[in-house]
Amino acid sequence: MQRYFIITGTITYAIKCRDALRLNGYKAELKRTVNTGGNVGCGYGVVTVCNIEEIKKIMSEYAIRYLQIKREGE
Repeated sequence: MQRYFIITGTITYAIKCRDALRLNGYKAELKRTVNTGGNVGCGYGVVTVCNIEEIKKIMSEYAIRYLQIKREGE
């Protein structure tokens, strides 16, 4: 499986995202975003190793908004 970085709009959504992924059996950690020149909200996201479709499914089930899902390193 691929390692993904889920960029959220707030620290609250980043924490909710991390917790939802953990509840579904995935390792997930909060991480600061690197300044990319765009609007990345509060500057936090979540790193996880998971299938991207599974990430989207979990985010939808828990009503967690996110700005972007990127492969780690992109």
